[in-house]
Amino acid sequence: MLPYLKQKSKIFSDELFSNMLFAGILAAYILLKAISNLAYGASYFTALRSGITGAVMYAAGMYTINLASNSTDENQQAFQIDTRVAKKGLIAAAVYSLFLFVTIIDSLQRKHILSGTPLLSFLPGYNQLIFIIDRLAQSISNFASFALPEQIRNIILGNLLYVLIPFILFKLLGYQFKSLLSLRHTRAGWPILFIYLVMFFSGGITMKKVWGFVYSLLYPALCEEFFHRGIIYRSAGSIFKKVPSALLAGTIAFGLMHFPDYYFRIYNGNLLFSFSSIADLLLFGFMLSYGYQKTTTLLPWILVHALSDALYL
Repeated sequence: MLPYLKQKSKIFSDELFSNMLFAGILAAYILLKAISNLAYGASYFTALRSGITGAVMYAAGMYTINLASNSTDENQQAFQIDTRVAKKGLIAAAVYSLFLFVTIIDSLQRKHILSGTPLLSFLPGYNQLIFIIDRLAQSISNFASFALPEQIRNIILGNLLYVLIPFILFKLLGYQFKSLLSLRHTRAGWPILFIYLVMFFSGGITMKKVWGFVYSLLYPALCEEFFHRGIIYRSAGSIFKKVPSALLAGTIAFGLMHFPDYYFRIYNGNLLFSFSSIADLLLFGFMLSYGYQKTTTLLPWILVHALSDALYL
């Protein structure tokens, strides 16, 4: 057992702490969380403790994934993409991420959270697409009263924009998606998944809670994990040889994509609180990306993501 722990600890250290980037990211996270807690009126001790606790929690989660992983050459071959294909894919993903960012701004405008004509109303056919999806969502909600029309709309539009279109686009670029949702090699995800399942069931089960999980599973968990982990991080991990560099390059879009909603809707223009929440998302994305690289399947991480959202973590 001790030799195994030593071997796994060395792998973890070599992967994440062979240079100062990952340590610097953790330090920046602690500083940002401390500043935001001080702005809330917390004491210096409480503010610093909050930042350190969060950093240690996510780092411990990644270490647990490393301990439980059974990475093999076959595993890594399934994860890796030809470098030339990955570079083209990462550029395409960056451009497509800008489009997705615009759809988020457009959605906030259609909800009258942001003023102005919805940006994508100028895109031929987009208003008609939204109209059809809204009508379909309302019809489904009338039949299944536990589901809000907006939730059904998010599921349909989210899977169209984050799963179906990227699947076709990146398939044409040479990406293979075999075993992306495989049950094989999921062992490294079991400890993290178990913790979230305990938290989910500990408060009892209600119809509202079950639907909250199902909704989170279909949107945003499946959508974001497929695009941000299955495409962007996989591309970055095939290009950058240092894991922290791949984590940062492959996860930053995941964090920034949430900025408009945090800044304009949740925190009413408070930049500090918005970036504080994005810092949490960034480390959460690091953990999910690292887990995906260790398992080469998205299945456990989609479930973890859905449980986290259902628990409002």
